[in-house]
Amino acid sequence: MTLTDDQLDRLLIAANPAPPQEFAVPSAQDIALRERIIRGDLAPRRAPRRRGIWAAGLTTAIACGAIVALIAVNVLAPDQRAVALTPPPLSYTSPEPLPTVIRDAQTALAEGNGPAQANHVEYVTWGWSIDMSEEHIEVIPQEITSDWTAEGGSVTTIVAGQSFWTDDERPEGLGESPYEPGDLIDRVVMTPEQFNIPPATAALSGSSRDDLAAALAPYVEDDPNPTSGELATAIGSLLSLWTLTDEQHATLLDMLVDAGGVTVLGQTTDRLGRDVVGLRVSEPFNPLYRITVLVSRDTGRIVGMEDELMEPLDFIPAGVTGYTLWDVG
Repeated sequence: MTLTDDQLDRLLIAANPAPPQEFAVPSAQDIALRERIIRGDLAPRRAPRRRGIWAAGLTTAIACGAIVALIAVNVLAPDQRAVALTPPPLSYTSPEPLPTVIRDAQTALAEGNGPAQANHVEYVTWGWSIDMSEEHIEVIPQEITSDWTAEGGSVTTIVAGQSFWTDDERPEGLGESPYEPGDLIDRVVMTPEQFNIPPATAALSGSSRDDLAAALAPYVEDDPNPTSGELATAIGSLLSLWTLTDEQHATLLDMLVDAGGVTVLGQTTDRLGRDVVGLRVSEPFNPLYRITVLVSRDTGRIVGMEDELMEPLDFIPAGVTGYTLWDVG
């Protein structure tokens, strides 16, 4: 099927694309934002911030081969039941006051024995990944492993996760994935020049608010007062570069709450079966989107984020548009 001019215009407006030459060589920031594409952040950022996260990540993912059409679907077919392609929303119960949730998380973090800070990250991610030219979308979880150094560059490995559906359950119009769980999808190797991690992010070593704010600054465009939604997306980028200590997670939680606009959704079980508490943050880009931060009830660590589209956007259905889960190693 060939895209019409109007359809292509709507897709480009939704993506808020930046000039390709600005992202011809993907940087560390671009790679850290790759999962934001898969998680479905299609909305443009508020003016005057014209260089949207989704646009930067889109060009990067195409450049480095991170987007792979795992399952072929005609995404613009009028009879496609796209809503069936999204995972069910998490169900929350027993919401407690925000101070209680943060106090319990901070207690668990203080008493825990979490990992040391490391430039090795393992996480699981899922979301809409759209190849407009091939009319493909990607609807299968991916297991990502990333290792990097500022001097040596980075290696990112992408492995197919477990599909949401068996052959008997697969929705009508959804093709079979060419990958089995555990199959290698891609391995992206970057030189130090290509990786180009922001110096303050690469230099992160402490757990103070100043330490974390400096590492996050490139991802909030040096805004000293980001909203909780903007801060959450920046934290997601940081957690896709660094495995952080319990002390660092404690500081991030305080920063998130202090940014304002955080609401407790309640207790639930995440996509990996872990007990978590959902924290809804302020919208970062567009009022149609919601971001939920998942905090482990056992460790107090930030172990996931989920994105949800409140109303349909062109051919993207309302519902969960993506998630990323950390601490999976």
